[in-house]
Amino acid sequence: MSWSPATSSISSFLLITFTLVLLISETNIQAQTNPRLLPKEEKNALKEIGEQLGKKDWDFNLNPCDGNTNWNTPKSNSPYYNNVTCNCATPDGFCHVERLFIRGQDLAGVLPASLAKLTYLKTIDLNRNYLSGTIPPEWASTKLQVM
Repeated sequence: MSWSPATSSISSFLLITFTLVLLISETNIQAQTNPRLLPKEEKNALKEIGEQLGKKDWDFNLNPCDGNTNWNTPKSNSPYYNNVTCNCATPDGFCHVERLFIRGQDLAGVLPASLAKLTYLKTIDLNRNYLSGTIPPEWASTKLQVM
């Protein structure tokens, strides 16, 4: 078998194709091995909620769905409780905020309209804060079951 420019082109094509297949496979494996990702829209919604309520202790460099103590205080009988609970078993492969407990955080202001941007949210607990006003009309589009 002799070497020719055509053989070189075929070899280059096969090498590039094989490399692309490996890169795509590695990307899919990484996405499957890190299933606790929160969509950017929901992270931004949490930022807005935090800003609207004056909640300054959430660290957005940490993933709220990983159970970090920054996002989840240890459960106790205390009336002061901070917890974000995500559902990571969704068909789209992302985690989604389903429960938000911001109890006894001494937060003041009105109920945050941006809470409606957490489209998977089912439960919210804002007890023992200084919130006032009416329920924002945006909340009508949510899946809230418990408030």
